[in-house]
Amino acid sequence: MSELMQGPPGPEILVGDRRLLYFGGTGYLGLQSHPSVLEAAMAGLRDYGMGSATSRRGFGSNQLLVEVEASAARFYGAEDALYFPTGYFGTAILLEGMSEPGVRLFVDEHAHFSVADAARGSGRPMHTFRHLDPDDLGRQLKGSLRAGEQAWVMTDGVFSVTGDVAPLAAYSSLLQAYPGSRMLVDDAHGLGVLGEQGRGTCEHLDVSGSGVQIAATLSKAMGGYGGIIPGCRDMVHNLRSHSRIYGGTNPLPAPVAAASKAGLEIARSTPALRASLRFNASRLREGLARMGLPVAAGPVPVAALRLGSAAQMQELHAALRADGILAPYLSGYCGAGPEGVLRIAVFATHTAAMVDRLLEALRGRV
Repeated sequence: MSELMQGPPGPEILVGDRRLLYFGGTGYLGLQSHPSVLEAAMAGLRDYGMGSATSRRGFGSNQLLVEVEASAARFYGAEDALYFPTGYFGTAILLEGMSEPGVRLFVDEHAHFSVADAARGSGRPMHTFRHLDPDDLGRQLKGSLRAGEQAWVMTDGVFSVTGDVAPLAAYSSLLQAYPGSRMLVDDAHGLGVLGEQGRGTCEHLDVSGSGVQIAATLSKAMGGYGGIIPGCRDMVHNLRSHSRIYGGTNPLPAPVAAASKAGLEIARSTPALRASLRFNASRLREGLARMGLPVAAGPVPVAALRLGSAAQMQELHAALRADGILAPYLSGYCGAGPEGVLRIAVFATHTAAMVDRLLEALRGRV
């Protein structure tokens, strides 16, 4: 059984009876324990109870759920947004709402489980292309698409384990040769993190238009929970009307919706949080690069260290923990590879001294 975290995630956490510096997880903006988020959750519980106990297509909707969608639409600068029980369903809901015939799916080989599951479950022909490789995607598009067929490229925006950013502009350029084709981007780790307004990977790379559709989650940077799909009013209406996942599940509990709305509003109105996160991400990445590790500069607050064997990385994880630092070792996860990785994540709420302490603990051990 895994050890228990005794409280909310943050720059320091209590695991068992020991307080540790924490460089794991996905609470990038530090909103999971923000006082306004917690107060909103308690108010939502008092006003609406735990939840509606029925689908939103019946009488299961409430004002809080509608307000989350309006807040998400404002955040993205979109006409509307769909709010649903978990970001894991995002690409599956998008595929449900797209009924065009003659579609082939092209999926990055390291895409999140949710993306691969959605592709397989859709019943459409599915091809995988090499991770972050536009050339391989181009070859597969040319060799697989038949006359009149469309390609839908499915990928993470930011890959959760490695922090890799998908080359969306290169994919978009390839798809221009195939009318009607599009990209479906799971941006769970980009929302709130990348882009001038925090709108994610597409904003960061300046990729937009009707050929790009985003699904994301409010459970990471935004400090709440639940999946979100922004888009034009007609597209979102189509998903509300036809998605079996949306229509067949209970909506998010009221306190969760209230917390999610509060997190969205804080992230939208507090650009200093993103600035702090980017400062820490740069400090981490530059420090690792100075040690000779293959870590590129950039604003993504995740770095994956592959250091010899799984046993060596587990030993490093244990040594860091003995020093009071928790940097998780991950294996068996999408993109981690057979040996696994030491996945390091920084938050907006880490201080420079905390990041420096991690780097000092790594120095001489990597």
